[in-house]
Amino acid sequence: MTSSEAPSGDVRPNPMQGAKGGFWTHLRRLFMSREFSVVLVIAVVCLVMPFTTAKDTFFSDRNLLNLTRQVALLAIFAIGETVVIITAGIDLSLGSLIAFAGMVTALAVTMLDPAIGPAGAVAAGVALALGVSLMIGAVHATLIHRLQLPPFVVTLASLLILRSQSLVANNQLPVTLEAYPSLQYLANGTLFEGGRMPVPVPLLIMAIVAVIMALLLTKSRIGRYVYSVGSNETATRLSGVSVYRVKLFAYGVSALLGGMAGVLWAAYGGQGDPLAGQSYELDAVAASVVGGADLMGGRGSVVGTVLGATLLMVIFSAINLTLTKPDLWRGTVVGGVLLLAVLTTAVQQRRAG
Repeated sequence: MTSSEAPSGDVRPNPMQGAKGGFWTHLRRLFMSREFSVVLVIAVVCLVMPFTTAKDTFFSDRNLLNLTRQVALLAIFAIGETVVIITAGIDLSLGSLIAFAGMVTALAVTMLDPAIGPAGAVAAGVALALGVSLMIGAVHATLIHRLQLPPFVVTLASLLILRSQSLVANNQLPVTLEAYPSLQYLANGTLFEGGRMPVPVPLLIMAIVAVIMALLLTKSRIGRYVYSVGSNETATRLSGVSVYRVKLFAYGVSALLGGMAGVLWAAYGGQGDPLAGQSYELDAVAASVVGGADLMGGRGSVVGTVLGATLLMVIFSAINLTLTKPDLWRGTVVGGVLLLAVLTTAVQQRRAG
């Protein structure tokens, strides 16, 4: 046997075979991923629309621009919901928090304007709304962890309290913000307006939020702890991790992004509306679960949530343009999509198990 010949029992790996196997493995994982499934459904809906009565309006520049804006506004607070869901919690207060933060912003801006001017009042109003929202998230985390109260009960109580306080704040009346175009620009403004690819300002804000949160969840220690708490809280605590700090982060992020969404929704409608955000917490949960978040904890991603928000808004836009009474079908759509996502997750987990 020459030096160039391998022993008869020696089986050497084929580099090309390994690369090919790795490629097909990654490709299979891509096709089986929740993100790919959501993209596929979005594509199917878009392919069907040219054969409906809304073929001329669905793909119009105006509708696509508005659709993009709606996706961004939903995705911002849905990302916060996803962080909480990954920890095996839930935040049902987001819809009411959006209304409450909008009212805080509007009242602060209108009250401070005579003293410090429009620009200062807008900055102070936005900062106050975000600060109050962050404190609400800290209260949620404290009650849930320190007192061992169920997240469902704590955030449901918060939903009721914040909605009530939104109504009390100005005797059930909205607070107009039409005199503050700089604030309205945050939600209604468009970059590169008049060009071939105009970009709504909320989309830019959402992109910044998504990138920051994706990096925190995937590249930072606190992100690893978030997934660890959702997978096994007891083991995480025994390993020396402060579970309380992790929950402070999760519920703080959720409330902060909910407050940010409240500011943007107030700017979008040109008023602080005490009735804003009704049932939006369910939209956030649906976007998160459709994007692959597991209500049992330990799973979820920012990319999946953005895609889930996109799917919901594409479907909402389709029914708005094709049905005579689309509002009556909104609950059916959200509930049906949410149920389908949960069933899909259950089937995937059984196959993996």
